[in-house]
Amino acid sequence: MMNRLRFISLALGSTFMVKSPLISVLFWLAIFRDVRFPIFAVIGLGIADGVAWALGVSEAVKRSGALRNNAIFASIAVAWLTTASGRPLEVQLAIEVGAAIAASLIAAAFERGLRDTILPPLGWGFYLVAGVLFTLFSTWTQSALQATVDWPRPFDAVSWLESFFRSLGMMLFLPKVEIGVIVFIAILLWSRLMLLSGIIGWICGVATGLLLEQMGLTYLWLLAAHNYFLAAMLLASVLFLPDRSMMVTAVAAGIAASVISAYFQYLFPGSSYAFLPVPAALTVWLGGAALLLSHNGASARRNLASNIPPELAAWNAAYLTERFGHGEPLLTVPVAGAVQITQGFDGQLSHVGRWRYALDFQRPLGADGVSWGPTIWEAPVYAPAAGYIEAARSDVADNPLGVSNFAEMWGNYVIIRLDGGGWVLLGHLRQGSVAVTVGMRVEIGTYVGLVGNSGRSPAAHLHLHVQVGPQLSASTRPFRLANFLSAPDAAASGGFQRWNAAMVPPGGMVVVGAQVNPPAHEAVTAMAPGTTVWQVETTGRLPRGFRRYGTGAVVRVRIFLDEFGRHIFRSFGDGSLVTSNDPDAWRVIEMREVGCPLLKLLALGAPCVPYSAFKGMNWIEPVPLPPSGPAGWLDLLTLPYRKHPFAYLSSTCTSVPDDASKALTIETKTLVPIRNLPIKVSCAVERLRGPVKVEAEFESAKITFTMFSFEPGMPFERRAKPRS
Repeated sequence: MMNRLRFISLALGSTFMVKSPLISVLFWLAIFRDVRFPIFAVIGLGIADGVAWALGVSEAVKRSGALRNNAIFASIAVAWLTTASGRPLEVQLAIEVGAAIAASLIAAAFERGLRDTILPPLGWGFYLVAGVLFTLFSTWTQSALQATVDWPRPFDAVSWLESFFRSLGMMLFLPKVEIGVIVFIAILLWSRLMLLSGIIGWICGVATGLLLEQMGLTYLWLLAAHNYFLAAMLLASVLFLPDRSMMVTAVAAGIAASVISAYFQYLFPGSSYAFLPVPAALTVWLGGAALLLSHNGASARRNLASNIPPELAAWNAAYLTERFGHGEPLLTVPVAGAVQITQGFDGQLSHVGRWRYALDFQRPLGADGVSWGPTIWEAPVYAPAAGYIEAARSDVADNPLGVSNFAEMWGNYVIIRLDGGGWVLLGHLRQGSVAVTVGMRVEIGTYVGLVGNSGRSPAAHLHLHVQVGPQLSASTRPFRLANFLSAPDAAASGGFQRWNAAMVPPGGMVVVGAQVNPPAHEAVTAMAPGTTVWQVETTGRLPRGFRRYGTGAVVRVRIFLDEFGRHIFRSFGDGSLVTSNDPDAWRVIEMREVGCPLLKLLALGAPCVPYSAFKGMNWIEPVPLPPSGPAGWLDLLTLPYRKHPFAYLSSTCTSVPDDASKALTIETKTLVPIRNLPIKVSCAVERLRGPVKVEAEFESAKITFTMFSFEPGMPFERRAKPRS
């Protein structure tokens, strides 16, 4: 029953991209001004579910809400249309049933037709059905306008404010100030960015309408003003992740929606389509296509997490970018043993122009000029990523020391077409050593050949870059080296203590590929699902966000797997933590409405645990907690405009499981003090049970969570099946 009420609540709120059941109740409260509106809406919701059942649509389509949204708003449109029609209720309901069915079917067709495109389906089922009804029953439409739309032209600040709220109410066919205030509050509670971008679009759209009016065009811009708000809100902060261009996008969307509305009124005088959200929908389609096509989509990133506020989705995307880059390929070190980056990106010798994104590897020399180990000549070369061999060559003679063959750029080479996109080139291989053929499948670590000195190479070294095409002349593109240990320079022969998840190593850095440490790997990958019970011990006065439990309190956390095999740590009523066993490490990847101090401290104490962890290894990770508290919304609002929006944590492995200890322990400190966050967090992880102890130290307080009970359970969360 509770789930059904939740779906009913979301069905109306999700039309405004508000995905909170509690906040969505406000929209239902708004339409109760006319009691027929919620009655018609509920009937429309039932019809949409019936159509979905009859069509046999997938669960994913049902969850998207397109059928429900279109049917509900088509039903509300009928309720508004028949406001002053004087027709019997059974006639009104008959029209509504037909409208809801038609809107659901059209929505299903749009959902299917646009499934593989960049265009969102929006509310075209509702738009088309409502437009046809308003045209067929034009007399009813005029009567409804006279009965519900009493909208004087604004002349002062108060009347302009009233007009703004009436515009918001117009989205629910109730252009009343009090209805607009409710819509305003609901959007404000869900997302300040959505509201801000909508307001900017509304102002710019109205200004455009006034300008067109001054130019002599007959334009009822006030009745179409909700289009400006919707277009700007959707384009600038919902369908695409908010970034530095958000305000510019909102301005452009508001102006475009106003111009399209004016064109509709000019092209179809008296048509109702100009007052429906059709101009907003067209603006979103045109603007979305333009944003994605510009610079091959590099200037706009789709928001794929529409179930959370846009600012939080932007923070999550920025956090992943901070960790792994903006979609750059991740490559492992292609040579075993320690190697030095003798030339990095934008190297002064030859990494310039179209070949600026490249790395050269050689064996490092110590302070005395002596190599640490054997020369890199004839060192085995391994595939740095998975893919298929695109091209290979092995017949170019190697050069004498100090001599280059300028006729052959890369000498002997292998080009790998990556599974994730792009092509990797490994160059200057030894003549006759290439061990792969075109079309062959390679995985990370597959042997491909030996380091040589062929092509434009005066000394034996390995050249690595990622390029945009399969041709030898293709331009290079940025990439990152992943899962490696580093030393600051060639003199630090014993200093491979720093682990790097993904970064662009600077010239001079000495690196070595990280190898799995079996005890550490088993501790974090053998974590079993189940229910854990923790006991709390505190001293001193904790910051507000960690003050929920006192000494002696008991905390229960359920651990299970989701459909992607990720571990979910769920505190009963206090949110959940999502972790993933990635190829290189166990790491926290998402936090969902986390209020539980234990889950917060677990994320801070072990944001990432490399499989190669050994005692003394250290690594740096951005703080995985999104901004919260009274000022958190401001931090999220200004995120796109801050150059360095993330604070960092420094983690150190203090022990690995052995005969003396069963636990892998990680100690994490903030690089600089952060208000309301602990100075140090220690986390112990055991095989099967996972995290067993989390201890945090603040300036004047301390809190310790100790697991005292673990009950193994089923791997997947079992939900009750809805009753038919």
